[in-house]
Amino acid sequence: MPADVEAVAHAHRELVRVAVASHGTRGIAERVVSSVGGWVLLLDEHGGLRSSVPATARAHLPRIQTELTRFTAANQLSALTVSMPGESVAIRPVVTAGRARGFLAIGRAEPLDPIERSLVDTATYLMAEDLRRTDESRQAVRNDRRAVLQLMLDGDIVRARRTAATLRVPVPDGPMRVALLGVPRNHGAELLETAEEDQALRRIVTLSAELRPGRVAILLPEAEGDTRTLEAILRRVPHGRGAVSDSTDPTELPAAWARVRSVFRAALDDPGRLYEARDVTDAGLLRHLDGPDARAWAEATLAGLRALDKGSKVDFVQTLRTFLANNGRADASASALDIHRHTLRYRMSQLATALERDLDDPTVRAELWIALQLVHE
Repeated sequence: MPADVEAVAHAHRELVRVAVASHGTRGIAERVVSSVGGWVLLLDEHGGLRSSVPATARAHLPRIQTELTRFTAANQLSALTVSMPGESVAIRPVVTAGRARGFLAIGRAEPLDPIERSLVDTATYLMAEDLRRTDESRQAVRNDRRAVLQLMLDGDIVRARRTAATLRVPVPDGPMRVALLGVPRNHGAELLETAEEDQALRRIVTLSAELRPGRVAILLPEAEGDTRTLEAILRRVPHGRGAVSDSTDPTELPAAWARVRSVFRAALDDPGRLYEARDVTDAGLLRHLDGPDARAWAEATLAGLRALDKGSKVDFVQTLRTFLANNGRADASASALDIHRHTLRYRMSQLATALERDLDDPTVRAELWIALQLVHE
C-alpha cells in the first residue's frame, strides 16, 4: 500500500499509464488492487458483473448487488461505504453525463485511508473517461447508421448503399422487414443498447438506429424467428412496444415504414406487445385519421403538454399516456409508473393546468388519447 507521497504519486502515474495504454477498466482495477490490496468488482449500470479482481471476488457479488439498490432508490451519485463480515467495502458510481454507467466496489479488512481514497477516486475518474471515449466512438458509428437507415426509409436505395459502403455500415440484402420499437424517453438508452447488443440480431445483417430518444427503427432480413427476436427485445425493456412490417422489397420500404408508423401510433399501449402491420384491426379508427388536419388538431390539443414536457426531468408524455391507458385510475397509474400516488396527483394537476382540460372528463381523456397517438409515435 502507498506509504509516502512518492509511492502515492507513482501509483497515480501508473493508473494514468494503464488508462492511456488502453488497457481498459479491468487494467485500472488490477492496478488499484496491486496498490491498495483487497479486491475489486466492476459492475455495469444494472449491477451485472463486468470483471472481478481477483476472480474469487465474485463471491461478494450478491451482497454488493443488494447494496446497489440504495443508489437507484435515492438516485445517488456519491460514494457509499458498507460493512460486511470481516470487510469494509467502498462503492463508487462511475458517472458520465450525470448518469451512473457502472460501479466500482473495493473491499478489504481495513477501511481506506484518505490517501488511498484519493487513489480510488482517480481510478473511478479514469474509468469514467474510458467510458466517455467509448461513448464518443460509439456515437459516431450510430450517426453513420442513422444516416444510412434514413436514406433507406426514404426510398433512396442506391444512395443508401453507396453511403453504407463508404461508411462501412452493414445493410441487409433481399426482402426485409422494418420495425419501430418504442419506450418512454427515460428508457431510450436502454432500448437502443438492448437492440444493439441482442445476440440474435448480431448473428444476421441488421441495421438499427435511434430516430429520437425512445424510438428505434430496425431493418432486418426475412428470417425464421425474426419477429420473436423483436418481441424478446421488447420484453427486456420497461414499457416496450413496437410494430413490424411484412417482408418487403427494399424499393417498397417507404410504404412499409409509413404503415408501421401508423400502426404504432394507433395500437394500444400494451407493454411487450409487437404489432404486425398487416393486422388492420390493430390500427382501428386511427388508421383513418392520419391526414394533416388531424395531426394539426392533435398538435394544438397537446401544445400545453409539449411546453410542460420540454426541458423537464419528468416525462409528462408518458405520465399522461399511462394515466389514460389506465382509464384515469390513480392507483393503477402510479403503480405502472413506479411512483407514489401523491406524486401522480401532483403531476396530473400540472398536466390539467398546462392542457386546460378536466382530466376527470372521459370525453377529454378520449380526445387526449387520440391526440397522443397521432403526434407522439
